[in-house]
Amino acid sequence: MKMRTKRGLVSLIVFLSVIVGLVIHTGTGTPSALGWRDIAAICPVGALEVLAGAKAFLVHPIVLLVVILIVGFCVGKAFCSWVCPVPHVRSFFRPKSAKKAREEGDAKDAGTRNGTRIDSRHVVLLGTVASSFAFGFPVFCLLCPVGLSFAVTIGIWNLFRFNEASWGLIVFPLVLIAEVVLFRKWCTTFCPISALLSLVASKSRVLRPVVERHTCLHAKGKRCTTCVNICPERVDPHAMSIPECSRCGECVEACPSGAISIPLLAKKAELQAASNIENTEATQEASASEA
Repeated sequence: MKMRTKRGLVSLIVFLSVIVGLVIHTGTGTPSALGWRDIAAICPVGALEVLAGAKAFLVHPIVLLVVILIVGFCVGKAFCSWVCPVPHVRSFFRPKSAKKAREEGDAKDAGTRNGTRIDSRHVVLLGTVASSFAFGFPVFCLLCPVGLSFAVTIGIWNLFRFNEASWGLIVFPLVLIAEVVLFRKWCTTFCPISALLSLVASKSRVLRPVVERHTCLHAKGKRCTTCVNICPERVDPHAMSIPECSRCGECVEACPSGAISIPLLAKKAELQAASNIENTEATQEASASEA
């Protein structure tokens, strides 16, 4: 089974859990507020918004925020590829021609997001917290595509179950489609959830891709950029630090020599060896260009 199919199944299970929660009234919540009855864990950005909006020290959001950040420290941005509905919504509304053009455009920037970097997403994250502090409520939650996806689902359920119609059934889908289709680089340019998780994922070695130095075509003197071209996050698995990695597994399946794997815990020596391959090739290219 392909990794893309596995990710789709996991997202579907999360989606169905929301439906089941609505039907049997268990209150399982959504990815913005997963939990069971009174035990809930809101998304990390939502926790920051609650704290900023309340302008007070609230134990519950702080504890949940710490727990979620610890999970992010361990598995990085796995949420972005395995749980978040945005990639699936985007692929549904985007034609194949546009998808191919996006992949070709992203390939030009492949391998450029290694290491911890501050970019436009972090500016959005700062603005998200600041707006919540100024207005006293979680402003970004009104625009968050994760929340909007499940708001539409809940709205449809209320329509059929309680005959309860609202303007949200029109407004929410339109806003969601605009975000994931018109802003095609939402995840890498705007998403504050992605920004926050990337800040705590720089040292993560759990379930991250590892390149086998003796199998990789780089070590055999061949030029190969398949892994970095296929990566939706535009990272290079050879690098020591790839906090933007979402553990999607695309590079594992695309590698022509089968040199990439995703172990439970990557050894530092393995990462260093792969990084040395990258550095050696970069040095050789620099020397060739100078000559």
